[in-house]
Amino acid sequence: MRTLTVNGESFPCEFVLFDLDGTILDDMVRYRTMARARFEVIRDAAGHEAAKRWANFSGVDTLDYSVDLRGPLAKAPRKEDIVVAATALWPRGYRWYEAVDAARGLYEEADRLQEVRYIPVLFDGVAEALKSLKGAGLRLGIATNGSGVAARGLMAVHGLEELFEVFVGADMVEEGKPDPEMIFLSCELAGILPAETVYVGDSPADMMAGRAAGCR
Repeated sequence: MRTLTVNGESFPCEFVLFDLDGTILDDMVRYRTMARARFEVIRDAAGHEAAKRWANFSGVDTLDYSVDLRGPLAKAPRKEDIVVAATALWPRGYRWYEAVDAARGLYEEADRLQEVRYIPVLFDGVAEALKSLKGAGLRLGIATNGSGVAARGLMAVHGLEELFEVFVGADMVEEGKPDPEMIFLSCELAGILPAETVYVGDSPADMMAGRAAGCR
């Protein structure tokens, strides 16, 4: 069993699992681009008032597309985030299930728009740290409240995709963080026990999920 030492404390560790936004990626750069793309596609499909409702519910300032880091766009799992958008859409005349379907489709359209506009920005030292961990024989993965497919693509932009064995998003489980389900799934896919895993994140939800799963 390998050990990972952090601030002088050593842990048994074979697998290091990472959150994405705010941990590996500069989240404010990504969230602003995401907020603008979603606002524009909702505005074009359902009108300015629906887009403004969405922004208010999502914690987005439409003057500069800054995002409240306590709010749904930054913290909610994808499924919950789609419900927020559906709540903004349904007064426009949709039935509820139609609003949910429309929100899902609009978010997918915004994802495609964001792919064109957004260049992911890593925090300083992240690429070097990931390569160092991999070089030391540790196995790596990502578990994020966003999309697992998107996480893979974002790492591919920086040539880091091959460092990770698993990419698990909230779209692959019933419950996102702070529920531990995605961490259990990540460990299962890697064939590693949670007790042999260290989970690295930047929020209370990350810590709650990691501890509930039995990780360090």
